Amino acid sequence: MVNRQFLLIFLFVTIAFSFFAYQPIDVIIAGPQMTDLEKFELELKNIEDSTGIKIKYETYSDIETYLIENNSDVDIAIIPNPQGVTNLGEREIILSMDQIVSKETMDSYYSKHLQEITTSNISDKNYGAFFRLFPNSLIWYSVEKYKDIGSPKFKSYNELLEFTSNYSIENKDLWCLDIESGASTGWIATNWLEDIILNNYGVEIYDQWSNQEILSSEKPILNSINNIGKLVFTENAVYGSHKRIVRKEFRNNYKNLLNEEVSCVFSWGGHYATLYMPKDKQFKTDYDFFKFPSPLNSIVGIGDVLTVLNYDEDTKLVFNKLINESFGENWMSHTDSSYIPANIKNINYIANPITSVERDLIVKSLSDNSFRYDASELMERKIGADALWVALENYIDIGRERAYREIEDITEELDSNF
Repeated sequence: MVNRQFLLIFLFVTIAFSFFAYQPIDVIIAGPQMTDLEKFELELKNIEDSTGIKIKYETYSDIETYLIENNSDVDIAIIPNPQGVTNLGEREIILSMDQIVSKETMDSYYSKHLQEITTSNISDKNYGAFFRLFPNSLIWYSVEKYKDIGSPKFKSYNELLEFTSNYSIENKDLWCLDIESGASTGWIATNWLEDIILNNYGVEIYDQWSNQEILSSEKPILNSINNIGKLVFTENAVYGSHKRIVRKEFRNNYKNLLNEEVSCVFSWGGHYATLYMPKDKQFKTDYDFFKFPSPLNSIVGIGDVLTVLNYDEDTKLVFNKLINESFGENWMSHTDSSYIPANIKNINYIANPITSVERDLIVKSLSDNSFRYDASELMERKIGADALWVALENYIDIGRERAYREIEDITEELDSNF
């Protein structure tokens, strides 16, 4: 009898404890795996504590496909590219921003360009608010080797080319430019092309190209491709010559850049380079970077976007917290944080010295609406994630004489995919 009473009491206490301890999830956020996931989840915990709303973050390798194929209970989704945002919006899987955030708030938080690229050409509605941004347009260098060559400063790409040409007459291997990336080989070369187009021809031509309103065979684009050639085909300028570029993995660049036995001083890349720098090397002490040389603030970058699937007051409140100018204060306080808010009014202190400099470059370009998203990510995928990669890989591989002679054939083949 005693045992039975004990069992009943035990069951009652267990059920009661489970009932009161269980907190149902109010808002589910889904998106890609992040380098800073733990820091992001701490920010979500802060929102939970301040609102009483229970939040869960779920990661997916391909969040866009998951949302298309599943009748999801996701409330907020982080989409890695603007094209995915408009695709989901046109499928009526996500809601337009005018249902969640006022136009006045969007205009005060985001540049015109960032709003335009998440706006559907079909419905004319904006379906997303940018969450994070990362810069592409960076020239990385070895601090010691850079000092050895006189710490030159460049105001334009042409000045950089002139220095490279003069230096290479008496020396060798100023650049490490490997771009091999398996089936994706060529994407780094598209970043180079985007930098040249944006800074030599301005935002209008860049936008026409990214919107596929101007062909690659037209003069601004053709000339810009040949401007890549002026660097990679310069004799003695590139470690291993142009033939190495498409055959050696891009991660090698940063190891070789900081190897005393390899002569290269510079490598042309983006924020992603920080992931591959040798762990025993330090920013400013061993390596550093400067913005792609230009008298303009223009910079090319990438980022991800916050979108809404299921609307209720809890979701609306959490979403507005995520885009608010005060979001990420704790996240940015870590010296290993990579978070750069897309909200131009968010001026919280960034402790990571690399990210802090990158943030300053991005803010300048956002302030005059000269920040531009990676064009290859805005194009039709058969072009931006295929034909353009192949065209630039082939151009680099065939060498100076054939490349300059066959450039029109290469661009016409590329344009046949438009």
